[in-house]
Amino acid sequence: MNFIIENQALIMPLLGAVIVWILGLLVKKQIDKAKIIQILTIILDVIQDINNEPATKSLENHEKKQLAVTRVNSALPAKRKTTLEKVFGTIGGAIEFVYTQRKWLFAGAQKLIKAVF
Repeated sequence: MNFIIENQALIMPLLGAVIVWILGLLVKKQIDKAKIIQILTIILDVIQDINNEPATKSLENHEKKQLAVTRVNSALPAKRKTTLEKVFGTIGGAIEFVYTQRKWLFAGAQKLIKAVF
């Protein structure tokens, strides 16, 4: 019993991860890869529009990201936003992923989806 109390900081997260893993196996909720690819394509279009528009071309990177988050928020329905948040955590995280993985977007997305689920 003392071992558990002394190593509580290590055991509790490990136990939580095992419980989540078991629940994931039991529920087996799968996210359709095609839906994620469609959402990432929309995000890529938004990023390209921001980079090509004369009014937004000269903005700083963080301003472009905030503008992209606003545009993606307004472009996506609530159901797709929740799907996106399940994979990337936030819309900003998804935009960051699309921006850094522009050249290999679809291959990178498939690897990420496999890693998450």
